[in-house]
Amino acid sequence: GILSIISLFGSLLGGKTSDSIGRKWTMALAAVVFQTGAAIMAVASNFRVLLLGRLFAGIGIGFGIMIAPVYIAEIAPAVARGSLTSFPEIFINFGILLGYVSNYAFSGLPAHINWRIML
Repeated sequence: GILSIISLFGSLLGGKTSDSIGRKWTMALAAVVFQTGAAIMAVASNFRVLLLGRLFAGIGIGFGIMIAPVYIAEIAPAVARGSLTSFPEIFINFGILLGYVSNYAFSGLPAHINWRIML
């Protein structure tokens, strides 16, 4: 749940950041922040470190969710703009579905390893 809450704050920060450094660089920053969070979650030795990784990942997700559709709308030709700006939302939902499927597939593994593989 913390990821969703923090992504809200990341979205709020994304607008100001894109105004100051541009949309392309904000998406690059979002990718770096998200990958940092993923790396922290992968090596987490306890729950607090895992939550710290989720915090970073949430900020990165919030940045990306806010900026990607705007950037796509700016660079896409007018004829394809509507369909291209809907792709991020479609792929986000598909990714969530794959997350649920993988969680179910790996749920039978031992508890000390299954959450790392799910990540």
